[in-house]
Amino acid sequence: MQSDDIEEQRIPQYTQGPPQLPPLIKGQKVKHGPYTITVTDEMVAQRERENLELYKAWVREQRRLNMLPQEDADEFIGDFKDIIVRRGFVRKVFCLLTLQLLFTILVISIFMFVDEAQKFMMVHWYLWIVAMAFFIVAYCAVACSVHARRTPPYNYICLFLLTLGMSYLAAFVSVFYTIEVILVVMGMTAAVTTIITFVATFTRFDLTMRPGMLMVIGLVSIVTIFTILIILLFTHIMVLRLVIAIIGTLLLCLYLYFDVQTIMGGRRIELNPDEVVFATTQIYVDIVLLYQYLLMFMGFFHR
Repeated sequence: MQSDDIEEQRIPQYTQGPPQLPPLIKGQKVKHGPYTITVTDEMVAQRERENLELYKAWVREQRRLNMLPQEDADEFIGDFKDIIVRRGFVRKVFCLLTLQLLFTILVISIFMFVDEAQKFMMVHWYLWIVAMAFFIVAYCAVACSVHARRTPPYNYICLFLLTLGMSYLAAFVSVFYTIEVILVVMGMTAAVTTIITFVATFTRFDLTMRPGMLMVIGLVSIVTIFTILIILLFTHIMVLRLVIAIIGTLLLCLYLYFDVQTIMGGRRIELNPDEVVFATTQIYVDIVLLYQYLLMFMGFFHR
Protein backbone atom coordinates (compact mmCIF):
# COMPACT_ATOMS: atom_id res chain seq x y z
CA MET A 1 0.00 0.00 0.00
CA GLN A 2 2.90 2.40 0.73
CA SER A 3 4.24 1.98 -2.80
CA ASP A 4 0.77 2.79 -4.18
CA ASP A 5 0.71 6.03 -2.12
CA ILE A 6 4.17 6.99 -3.43
CA GLU A 7 3.01 6.36 -7.01
CA GLU A 8 0.00 8.65 -6.51
CA GLN A 9 2.20 11.40 -5.00
CA ARG A 10 4.52 11.32 -8.05
CA ILE A 11 1.62 11.80 -10.47
CA PRO A 12 0.75 15.49 -11.02
CA GLN A 13 -2.32 16.67 -9.16
CA TYR A 14 -4.02 18.02 -12.29
CA THR A 15 -4.44 14.53 -13.76
CA GLN A 16 -7.79 12.86 -13.51
CA GLY A 17 -8.05 10.07 -10.95
CA PRO A 18 -8.10 6.42 -11.90
CA PRO A 19 -11.37 5.12 -13.36
CA GLN A 20 -13.19 2.87 -10.91
CA LEU A 21 -16.26 0.72 -11.21
CA PRO A 22 -18.92 1.21 -8.52
CA PRO A 23 -18.07 -0.96 -5.50
CA LEU A 24 -20.34 -3.86 -4.66
CA ILE A 25 -21.56 -4.89 -1.22
CA LYS A 26 -22.58 -8.42 -0.29
CA GLY A 27 -26.35 -8.71 -0.19
CA GLN A 28 -26.85 -5.64 -2.39
CA LYS A 29 -29.62 -5.89 -4.98
CA VAL A 30 -28.47 -5.02 -8.51
CA LYS A 31 -30.75 -4.53 -11.50
CA HIS A 32 -29.70 -6.48 -14.59
CA GLY A 33 -32.28 -6.09 -17.35
CA PRO A 34 -35.55 -7.58 -16.16
CA TYR A 35 -33.79 -9.44 -13.33
CA THR A 36 -32.62 -8.48 -9.85
CA ILE A 37 -29.31 -10.05 -8.80
CA THR A 38 -28.14 -10.42 -5.21
CA VAL A 39 -24.44 -9.61 -4.85
CA THR A 40 -22.29 -12.50 -3.54
CA ASP A 41 -18.78 -12.64 -2.06
CA GLU A 42 -17.47 -13.87 -5.41
CA MET A 43 -18.98 -10.87 -7.22
CA VAL A 44 -17.45 -8.49 -4.65
CA ALA A 45 -14.01 -10.08 -5.06
CA GLN A 46 -14.33 -9.93 -8.86
CA ARG A 47 -15.21 -6.21 -8.73
CA GLU A 48 -12.18 -5.55 -6.50
CA ARG A 49 -9.91 -7.36 -8.98
CA GLU A 50 -11.38 -5.36 -11.86
CA ASN A 51 -10.79 -2.05 -10.03
CA LEU A 52 -7.23 -3.11 -9.21
CA GLU A 53 -6.53 -3.84 -12.86
CA LEU A 54 -8.01 -0.47 -13.84
CA TYR A 55 -5.80 1.25 -11.27
CA LYS A 56 -2.64 -0.50 -12.53
CA ALA A 57 -3.49 0.40 -16.13
CA TRP A 58 -4.06 4.02 -15.10
CA VAL A 59 -0.70 4.19 -13.28
CA ARG A 60 1.10 2.81 -16.34
CA GLU A 61 -0.63 5.33 -18.58
CA GLN A 62 0.31 8.22 -16.29
CA ARG A 63 3.93 7.06 -16.29
CA ARG A 64 3.93 7.03 -20.07
CA LEU A 65 2.25 10.42 -20.52
CA ASN A 66 4.17 12.26 -17.81
CA MET A 67 7.55 10.56 -18.37
CA LEU A 68 7.71 9.55 -14.72
CA PRO A 69 10.91 7.83 -13.52
CA GLN A 70 10.67 4.07 -13.55
CA GLU A 71 11.94 3.63 -10.00
CA ASP A 72 9.16 1.24 -9.11
CA ALA A 73 10.00 -1.21 -11.86
CA ASP A 74 9.52 -4.09 -9.41
CA GLU A 75 5.86 -4.19 -10.35
CA PHE A 76 6.74 -4.79 -13.98
CA ILE A 77 9.54 -7.18 -13.11
CA GLY A 78 7.05 -9.18 -11.10
CA ASP A 79 4.66 -9.26 -14.06
CA PHE A 80 7.45 -10.36 -16.39
CA LYS A 81 8.46 -13.09 -13.94
CA ASP A 82 4.88 -14.36 -13.88
CA ILE A 83 4.79 -14.41 -17.67
CA ILE A 84 8.08 -16.33 -17.87
CA VAL A 85 6.89 -18.89 -15.30
CA ARG A 86 3.58 -19.34 -17.11
CA ARG A 87 5.28 -19.76 -20.48
CA GLY A 88 7.67 -22.33 -19.04
CA PHE A 89 4.72 -24.17 -17.53
CA VAL A 90 2.81 -24.18 -20.84
CA ARG A 91 5.93 -25.34 -22.68
CA LYS A 92 6.44 -28.29 -20.32
CA VAL A 93 2.77 -29.28 -20.53
CA PHE A 94 2.66 -29.34 -24.32
CA CYS A 95 6.02 -31.12 -24.60
CA LEU A 96 4.77 -33.91 -22.35
CA LEU A 97 1.46 -33.94 -24.19
CA THR A 98 3.24 -34.33 -27.53
CA LEU A 99 5.20 -37.32 -26.22
CA GLN A 100 2.00 -38.90 -24.88
CA LEU A 101 0.14 -38.47 -28.15
CA LEU A 102 3.07 -39.85 -30.18
CA PHE A 103 3.16 -42.90 -27.90
CA THR A 104 -0.60 -43.38 -28.30
CA ILE A 105 -0.37 -43.12 -32.09
CA LEU A 106 2.48 -45.65 -32.03
CA VAL A 107 0.41 -48.14 -29.98
CA ILE A 108 -2.60 -47.71 -32.28
CA SER A 109 -0.39 -48.20 -35.34
CA ILE A 110 1.12 -51.41 -33.96
CA PHE A 111 -2.29 -52.99 -33.37
CA MET A 112 -3.62 -51.71 -36.69
CA PHE A 113 -0.77 -52.82 -38.97
CA VAL A 114 0.74 -55.86 -37.19
CA ASP A 115 -1.52 -58.88 -37.59
CA GLU A 116 0.05 -60.79 -34.69
CA ALA A 117 -0.57 -57.89 -32.33
CA GLN A 118 -4.18 -57.59 -33.52
CA LYS A 119 -4.76 -61.33 -33.03
CA PHE A 120 -3.22 -61.10 -29.55
CA MET A 121 -5.65 -58.30 -28.67
CA MET A 122 -8.63 -60.29 -29.92
CA VAL A 123 -7.62 -63.50 -28.12
CA HIS A 124 -6.84 -61.70 -24.88
CA TRP A 125 -9.78 -59.32 -25.11
CA TYR A 126 -10.04 -59.07 -21.31
CA LEU A 127 -6.83 -57.03 -21.18
CA TRP A 128 -8.88 -53.90 -21.84
CA ILE A 129 -10.14 -54.31 -18.25
CA VAL A 130 -6.53 -54.23 -17.00
CA ALA A 131 -5.86 -51.15 -19.13
CA MET A 132 -8.97 -49.50 -17.70
CA ALA A 133 -7.75 -50.29 -14.19
CA PHE A 134 -4.36 -48.72 -14.95
CA PHE A 135 -6.10 -45.61 -16.23
CA ILE A 136 -8.53 -45.27 -13.30
CA VAL A 137 -5.89 -45.83 -10.61
CA ALA A 138 -3.38 -43.44 -12.21
CA TYR A 139 -6.00 -40.78 -12.93
CA CYS A 140 -7.39 -40.90 -9.38
CA ALA A 141 -3.86 -40.66 -7.97
CA VAL A 142 -3.06 -37.62 -10.10
CA ALA A 143 -6.42 -35.95 -9.41
CA CYS A 144 -6.67 -36.63 -5.68
CA SER A 145 -3.12 -36.73 -4.33
CA VAL A 146 -0.88 -33.65 -4.36
CA HIS A 147 2.10 -35.83 -3.44
CA ALA A 148 1.46 -38.24 -6.32
CA ARG A 149 1.20 -35.55 -8.99
CA ARG A 150 3.99 -33.23 -7.81
CA THR A 151 6.70 -35.54 -6.47
CA PRO A 152 9.13 -37.20 -8.92
CA PRO A 153 9.31 -39.99 -9.88
CA TYR A 154 5.79 -40.89 -8.67
CA ASN A 155 4.14 -38.24 -10.84
CA TYR A 156 5.84 -39.50 -14.00
CA ILE A 157 5.08 -43.13 -13.10
CA CYS A 158 1.39 -42.22 -12.76
CA LEU A 159 1.55 -40.33 -16.03
CA PHE A 160 3.15 -43.31 -17.81
CA LEU A 161 0.59 -45.79 -16.44
CA LEU A 162 -2.25 -43.50 -17.43
CA THR A 163 -0.82 -43.05 -20.93
CA LEU A 164 -0.28 -46.79 -21.29
CA GLY A 165 -3.85 -47.59 -20.23
CA MET A 166 -5.44 -44.92 -22.44
CA SER A 167 -3.31 -45.91 -25.42
CA TYR A 168 -4.35 -49.56 -25.18
CA LEU A 169 -8.02 -48.57 -24.81
CA ALA A 170 -7.75 -46.29 -27.85
CA ALA A 171 -6.12 -49.11 -29.83
CA PHE A 172 -8.77 -51.60 -28.65
CA VAL A 173 -11.50 -49.33 -30.01
CA SER A 174 -9.62 -48.51 -33.22
CA VAL A 175 -9.15 -52.10 -34.46
CA PHE A 176 -12.88 -52.34 -35.20
CA TYR A 177 -12.61 -49.65 -37.87
CA THR A 178 -10.80 -49.38 -41.19
CA ILE A 179 -7.50 -47.59 -41.59
CA GLU A 180 -9.16 -44.91 -43.71
CA VAL A 181 -11.61 -44.06 -40.95
CA ILE A 182 -8.80 -43.99 -38.37
CA LEU A 183 -6.76 -41.54 -40.44
CA VAL A 184 -9.76 -39.29 -41.06
CA VAL A 185 -10.67 -39.25 -37.36
CA MET A 186 -7.08 -38.50 -36.33
CA GLY A 187 -7.08 -35.55 -38.70
CA MET A 188 -10.44 -34.37 -37.35
CA THR A 189 -9.20 -34.67 -33.77
CA ALA A 190 -6.07 -32.66 -34.56
CA ALA A 191 -8.13 -29.97 -36.33
CA VAL A 192 -10.74 -29.69 -33.56
CA THR A 193 -8.05 -29.60 -30.85
CA THR A 194 -6.09 -26.89 -32.67
CA ILE A 195 -9.18 -24.73 -33.23
CA ILE A 196 -10.38 -25.05 -29.63
CA THR A 197 -6.90 -24.27 -28.28
CA PHE A 198 -6.65 -21.17 -30.47
CA VAL A 199 -10.14 -19.92 -29.58
CA ALA A 200 -9.75 -20.66 -25.86
CA THR A 201 -6.44 -18.79 -25.77
CA PHE A 202 -7.40 -15.64 -27.66
CA THR A 203 -11.13 -15.25 -27.11
CA ARG A 204 -12.59 -13.08 -24.36
CA PHE A 205 -15.19 -15.68 -23.40
CA ASP A 206 -14.00 -17.09 -20.07
CA LEU A 207 -15.49 -20.52 -19.42
CA THR A 208 -13.65 -20.72 -16.09
CA MET A 209 -16.11 -18.13 -14.77
CA ARG A 210 -18.90 -20.70 -15.25
CA PRO A 211 -17.69 -23.92 -13.61
CA GLY A 212 -21.17 -24.55 -12.20
CA MET A 213 -22.70 -24.47 -15.67
CA LEU A 214 -20.00 -26.80 -16.96
CA MET A 215 -20.60 -29.24 -14.10
CA VAL A 216 -24.37 -29.29 -14.74
CA ILE A 217 -23.85 -29.86 -18.48
CA GLY A 218 -21.37 -32.64 -17.69
CA LEU A 219 -23.68 -34.41 -15.26
CA VAL A 220 -26.66 -34.19 -17.59
CA SER A 221 -24.56 -35.48 -20.51
CA ILE A 222 -23.14 -38.39 -18.52
CA VAL A 223 -26.57 -39.43 -17.21
CA THR A 224 -27.97 -39.21 -20.75
CA ILE A 225 -25.14 -41.34 -22.17
CA PHE A 226 -25.55 -44.03 -19.50
CA THR A 227 -29.32 -44.05 -20.03
CA ILE A 228 -28.87 -44.56 -23.76
CA LEU A 229 -26.33 -47.34 -23.11
CA ILE A 230 -28.86 -49.14 -20.92
CA ILE A 231 -31.45 -48.80 -23.67
CA LEU A 232 -28.97 -50.23 -26.19
CA LEU A 233 -28.64 -53.37 -24.05
CA PHE A 234 -32.24 -54.26 -24.86
CA THR A 235 -32.69 -52.67 -28.28
CA HIS A 236 -30.76 -52.31 -31.53
CA ILE A 237 -31.53 -48.70 -32.41
CA MET A 238 -28.27 -47.78 -34.12
CA VAL A 239 -29.07 -44.08 -34.27
CA LEU A 240 -28.65 -43.97 -30.49
CA ARG A 241 -24.94 -44.63 -31.01
CA LEU A 242 -24.82 -41.49 -33.12
CA VAL A 243 -26.55 -39.56 -30.33
CA ILE A 244 -23.94 -40.78 -27.83
CA ALA A 245 -21.13 -39.74 -30.18
CA ILE A 246 -22.56 -36.24 -30.65
CA ILE A 247 -23.17 -35.66 -26.93
CA GLY A 248 -19.73 -36.99 -26.00
CA THR A 249 -17.97 -34.92 -28.66
CA LEU A 250 -19.66 -31.67 -27.60
CA LEU A 251 -18.97 -32.37 -23.92
CA LEU A 252 -15.28 -33.10 -24.55
CA CYS A 253 -14.97 -29.90 -26.59
CA LEU A 254 -16.26 -27.91 -23.61
CA TYR A 255 -13.88 -29.67 -21.20
CA LEU A 256 -10.95 -29.12 -23.56
CA TYR A 257 -11.83 -25.42 -23.85
CA PHE A 258 -11.98 -25.13 -20.05
CA ASP A 259 -8.72 -27.01 -19.46
CA VAL A 260 -6.80 -24.98 -22.06
CA GLN A 261 -7.89 -21.73 -20.40
CA THR A 262 -6.82 -22.94 -16.95
CA ILE A 263 -3.41 -23.85 -18.36
CA MET A 264 -2.85 -20.62 -20.31
CA GLY A 265 -3.72 -18.51 -17.25
CA GLY A 266 -5.08 -15.00 -17.00
CA ARG A 267 -8.61 -16.30 -16.30
CA ARG A 268 -10.83 -16.59 -13.23
CA ILE A 269 -9.49 -20.10 -12.60
CA GLU A 270 -5.92 -21.02 -13.52
CA LEU A 271 -3.64 -23.92 -12.69
CA ASN A 272 -0.62 -23.51 -10.44
CA PRO A 273 2.63 -23.71 -12.47
CA ASP A 274 3.65 -26.67 -10.28
CA GLU A 275 0.77 -28.75 -11.64
CA VAL A 276 2.52 -29.86 -14.83
CA VAL A 277 1.48 -33.52 -14.60
CA PHE A 278 -2.10 -32.70 -13.64
CA ALA A 279 -2.45 -30.23 -16.54
CA THR A 280 -0.95 -32.71 -19.00
CA THR A 281 -3.27 -35.44 -17.77
CA GLN A 282 -6.37 -33.30 -18.22
CA ILE A 283 -5.54 -32.25 -21.78
CA TYR A 284 -4.40 -35.74 -22.81
CA VAL A 285 -7.56 -37.43 -21.52
CA ASP A 286 -9.72 -34.82 -23.25
CA ILE A 287 -8.00 -35.37 -26.60
CA VAL A 288 -8.03 -39.19 -26.48
CA LEU A 289 -11.68 -39.33 -25.42
CA LEU A 290 -12.52 -36.79 -28.13
CA TYR A 291 -10.78 -39.09 -30.63
CA GLN A 292 -12.87 -42.07 -29.47
CA TYR A 293 -16.18 -40.19 -29.72
CA LEU A 294 -15.28 -38.85 -33.16
CA LEU A 295 -14.39 -42.40 -34.14
CA MET A 296 -17.83 -43.54 -33.03
CA PHE A 297 -19.38 -40.66 -34.97
CA MET A 298 -17.52 -41.39 -38.22
CA GLY A 299 -17.92 -45.13 -37.79
CA PHE A 300 -21.70 -44.69 -37.92
CA PHE A 301 -21.41 -43.47 -41.54
CA HIS A 302 -18.75 -46.03 -42.60
CA ARG A 303 -20.26 -49.30 -41.48
